[in-house]
Amino acid sequence: MTFLAPGFLFASLAVAAGIVALHFIVTRQPRAALLPTARFVPDTPATTVARARRPSELLLMFLRVLLVIAAGAGMAKPVLTPRRGAQARVILVDVSRSARDTIAIRDSVHAIYRNGDAVVVFDSSARVVTGDISAGIDSLRPTIRRGNLSAALIAALRAGSSLRERADSLELVLVSPFAKEELDAATDSIRKLWPGRARLVRARQPAVDSARVTRKLGITADVNDPLRVTVMLAGQRITGNGQRAAGNGQRETGNALINRGPGFSSQAASRSGEAGALIEWPASTRPRFAVPRAVKDTVGGVMAGESGVVAAFERAWSYPPDSLRGGEVVARWVDGEPAAIEKPDGPGCVRSVAIPVTPVGDLVIRTEFVRFVASLSRPCAQTTSLIPADPAAVAKLEGNGGLAPRESFQPATDARSDLAPWLFALALTAAIAELLVRRRGKNANANRELRVPSREARAA
Repeated sequence: MTFLAPGFLFASLAVAAGIVALHFIVTRQPRAALLPTARFVPDTPATTVARARRPSELLLMFLRVLLVIAAGAGMAKPVLTPRRGAQARVILVDVSRSARDTIAIRDSVHAIYRNGDAVVVFDSSARVVTGDISAGIDSLRPTIRRGNLSAALIAALRAGSSLRERADSLELVLVSPFAKEELDAATDSIRKLWPGRARLVRARQPAVDSARVTRKLGITADVNDPLRVTVMLAGQRITGNGQRAAGNGQRETGNALINRGPGFSSQAASRSGEAGALIEWPASTRPRFAVPRAVKDTVGGVMAGESGVVAAFERAWSYPPDSLRGGEVVARWVDGEPAAIEKPDGPGCVRSVAIPVTPVGDLVIRTEFVRFVASLSRPCAQTTSLIPADPAAVAKLEGNGGLAPRESFQPATDARSDLAPWLFALALTAAIAELLVRRRGKNANANRELRVPSREARAA
């Protein structure tokens, strides 16, 4: 048995020792004696404090000690420690939109898993598989959410703390296609918190060369639209009202098309048949999927990926929770509210942007806003989820060294103790019994005092 919070147990033992010490200090009535001046002594009980050779009221002392120790032991969360094995594994399983080959994922996990291992599945969040783990592995399905290796590694550290009492050493296993979008700026530093190396199992998937997804950006807008300047500064081609600037009568579309007016679909964003993004960014009308705000307000900035813009934006539209079903947020205001969302649409996707672009000032020519627009015009998630991560970044995930020793992990303090409820019930029972015994003792003392004669009677 081990205690997850032993400090409470030590504190209860100290309190119990104090209770025992107090029971050696008793208050008793001294031996009665006849004095000639007894009539001048007030007729009140005479008591004195003395040290006893053995504790008084043994039953009451036992109940009080039992109450304190049972309550302290319950708060210390005792758990039965299983016999430790030589090795255990924490298996991180990628079920994000990047993991397209479900059968390969399941086969890989089944080949690695052993009884006693912890299995953590992750997409944008991470969760531990509980219950029948083999059945849980068989039910793995990819989701439509982006993978987050940082969240998965944090969950792995917690799982390692729960396994430290079961094995002498722990191994980290990652089963994933290791897409580029799954890594962020914190992944490397979080990975270093796990000591030793990790075993990487790459799941098969149709890979996409990142060089091939560098796309052109087009825009359909009025001639005086300020956003045309931003697209031009981004070094992309621009079309006015869907026509080439050279005026040869043919529409020129890029793989991402910013639509500042109605009448286009996601297929128009990729005239060559490749998957493209239609960015619905109306200049004055209601953005797609958005609803009017109850009260217009002003916010001081917006973020898309690693690109941010600090400026005063007047917010007139918002995205209700229902609009996010089946999609994801691609830009947020500084207070966390969605500013732009993306939803799949056939081979491409549709992005709805509710960010006003003012023609006043230098917003459209600022470098950070140009980068922000370029971030909003990135390829659809269906394409970016297949771009593999850089080999150097994957090598950092693998690390070096041996297996992680159990001492490297903190004991889990948030685990559930099955014995704690019983100990609290024992403490409650002892408290009730102590109250009854104390009342019975008071009644007995009262009856004894009634039978003791007064001093005047003894003097007479």
